[in-house]
Amino acid sequence: MVQMLCKVWGVGMFSIVALTTSNILLTLRLMHGREDVGVGGGCGGVVIPEVVPHSWTSALSSTNHTEYLAFLRSAAINTDPTAGGDGEGKQKDTEGVVMGAGFVVHEVMGRWDARRRYKTHDHVFTGPQYTRLTRASPVCLATQTSVDRLFWLTQVARYWRAPMSVAVFTPDVEYAIARAYLTYLVTCFPFLGEKVSFHFTYPREHLPKDLPLTIEHLEDKCDQPLAVLKRLLKQRSSKMLSWRERMPYPQNIVRNVARKNCATEWVFLADVDIIPIPGLSDRLATFLVSNTATKCKKCAFVVPTYEVDERSPLPHNRSTLLHLAGKGRARPFHQKVFVHNQHATNFSRWEARELEQPSEGRVTVSHDVTNFEFFYEPFYVARDDVPPHDERFLGYGFTRNTQVYEMHVSGYTFHVLSPIFTLHWGMQVKRSRPAWREKQNNANRRLFEGFKREVFARYGKDPLNMMATKKPRKA
Repeated sequence: MVQMLCKVWGVGMFSIVALTTSNILLTLRLMHGREDVGVGGGCGGVVIPEVVPHSWTSALSSTNHTEYLAFLRSAAINTDPTAGGDGEGKQKDTEGVVMGAGFVVHEVMGRWDARRRYKTHDHVFTGPQYTRLTRASPVCLATQTSVDRLFWLTQVARYWRAPMSVAVFTPDVEYAIARAYLTYLVTCFPFLGEKVSFHFTYPREHLPKDLPLTIEHLEDKCDQPLAVLKRLLKQRSSKMLSWRERMPYPQNIVRNVARKNCATEWVFLADVDIIPIPGLSDRLATFLVSNTATKCKKCAFVVPTYEVDERSPLPHNRSTLLHLAGKGRARPFHQKVFVHNQHATNFSRWEARELEQPSEGRVTVSHDVTNFEFFYEPFYVARDDVPPHDERFLGYGFTRNTQVYEMHVSGYTFHVLSPIFTLHWGMQVKRSRPAWREKQNNANRRLFEGFKREVFARYGKDPLNMMATKKPRKA
């Protein structure tokens, strides 16, 4: 009996030693070597590196890169039954299934909008930490973008530590570009890929077209997100661009897609070029479970936004921000382009709080918005039961402000948070509008005439006297 136990113990110890040795060797291999793995034939042979490039590992040391990249490979290979086998890394489709690098779209599936103009595929890619973060955080960041602005996501995700829901507009070959570039982003920037869920939306007239796009030596280009995107965008022909530029961007449709795919109680809805400061998500999370937030059922909390000279580093706290503002290198968002866009936030009052509230202090309400304007378009945090964006407004003009206006009419109040803020990198200046943009704005202004009557009928209120015969100014 004793001899048998000794044998069992010996076998067990041998197995433990062997397993430990194997893990050590594997770890050393991952740290010092590289094994490239072709992912599911997606994106025409886009290669996912076994390890994160050394230029990023020091900045992202808190992330378990090996586990993360293993998830990417698993997501791509296991969901594509046609991947591999031809030795060329080319894509194979079966019955309309288009897959690659974890981005799964079945052309027959998806859902149409109410007028069957646009089809959406939800959660075509979901990062390995998205579910856990959704359970742990009260807030999710929702944003939307066209393909040519995807590079901003590296800045948006850099300091945001809660889940992100991103809707991407992908007509025609921009679908293939999106797949290739998003594969690049989630590979090179795990702090984005681990916590994001992507959704694709495209118009009925321009269904997705796939191309065998390749990003050669991907791991050597992880410090070139803008250059990589520019190269991919060259796949758009001049013929395509002739209609693409004039096509109305369905802002409100993709805003709703991004917001409704957040599964948290609270949603921070912002544009893709609005950059959170370090600690914003954690500080918001703490505030949103406080009595101030939980006891107010119809509150929207405004996060002030400033634009910063692109020659300046982005400030991380209010004192640094105000120092830049004093030098003329930072100012309230859209102050020069369209002052009504953010004016009701009352930035001067927010800035005055610096004397009484430390920049690193806990988040509180600085003041209430008391001078609401029709064209007010704040970036705000609110519960997910706010009125949706009206999807009849396409392109530019009357898109965001009409949703905020309906919130105001329905009884929501807006409260400015302090000392947190978000940033837009680059000072915006007035430019002449192209004819197609003015055409979209005029069409939306005509739509608003019916929209305001619907809002009045729905709530029986007209706090801004919009039912008078006067027409609103141009947006």
